[in-house]
Amino acid sequence: MNKGIIQVIKYEGSGDDLVWKSPIEDFNIGSQLVVHQSQEAIFFKNGQALDLFGPGRHTLTTMNIPLIGRLVNLVAGGQSPFHCQVYFINKVEQMAVKWGTDSKVEYMEPAYKFPLKIGASGEMSVRVEDAKKLIVKIVGKEAAFNREALSAAFRAFLMAHVKPHLSKTMQEGGFGIFEADSRLGDLSAALREMLAPDFAGYGLALERFFVTAIAKPDGDAAYEKFKELHIRQYADVADAQIRQKVGIIDQETDAQKLIIESAALAQKRVQEGYTYHQERGFDVAEKAAQNEGSGNFSSAGIGLGMMSGIAGGMGGMVAGVAANAMAPLTQSMDSPPVNAAHSGDMAAFKQKVEKLKMMMDAGMLSAEEFANEKRSLLNNL
Repeated sequence: MNKGIIQVIKYEGSGDDLVWKSPIEDFNIGSQLVVHQSQEAIFFKNGQALDLFGPGRHTLTTMNIPLIGRLVNLVAGGQSPFHCQVYFINKVEQMAVKWGTDSKVEYMEPAYKFPLKIGASGEMSVRVEDAKKLIVKIVGKEAAFNREALSAAFRAFLMAHVKPHLSKTMQEGGFGIFEADSRLGDLSAALREMLAPDFAGYGLALERFFVTAIAKPDGDAAYEKFKELHIRQYADVADAQIRQKVGIIDQETDAQKLIIESAALAQKRVQEGYTYHQERGFDVAEKAAQNEGSGNFSSAGIGLGMMSGIAGGMGGMVAGVAANAMAPLTQSMDSPPVNAAHSGDMAAFKQKVEKLKMMMDAGMLSAEEFANEKRSLLNNL
């Protein structure tokens, strides 16, 4: 190094470098040190870290570089007789650093109590927190230390720490293998808390740690057996719940249908001018008329007698006719039978009544018109 030369020492590494050593060494007092934002610079003398510089422009003097005295510089002709170096440290958080277990770890499934082997993989982000500790413990004499070197250096470290933490966390936290994917957030948070002190020992802050996949033992007989049982358990419960809901819906539908039909029938009765009880009386009379024995006046008397309490003024007339019709039947068994002409009149009467009933049901006659027509038929008997 030439006497009196003032040099500018600044960062010239790549964006992936966490640590970069300046090629300018053994510089003179008065040299300029430029540290960018989000960086730090460490001054080494004879392999020993002496001072830490933050962002800004710094002039290297005896005031900020300990143990280098003015007298020593004068004796050396203005040059430093010591071996001096500067390391730049990138303080930016390094995102999406991938990790993964190289082999599977033994794990006792907490829900079904069977052993199996699992692995895991994911991403993490780290930030240099203690530059001196990082350089002394990991970087050493390397000219640069980037993301790739970080992953390589921490691969064995992660295997030694992640695997036991993974098994312990899943067992103690009740992370069932069949629900593990839905609880990756909880698992990630627990592992980060466990691993953070280990990273801090190397001067790194573990800002984020994510488990993105659990490697399951697909094909293993025990695993496949319990997997099927687990699926069937929840599938059967879900099927029962669905059938229950469908049954309730069907019942509600039938009930609503019945309400609508009842309301429509009630409206029909109001429009046609008769009540429920009157409708039942008409039905009884119609069935009596359709009965094979309805040709006998006793059956007719029963049907018409029921109508007598329903059809208002027509009831008395019907009852009288029925009584007159039944009188001959109370005579002795030796009395002569009813003549054929009278039987023919009753058959015609029944047919006409049935037709009138059909016309009323079809809305062609009102209840009052039906009663009047029937009264007229009775008068003509």
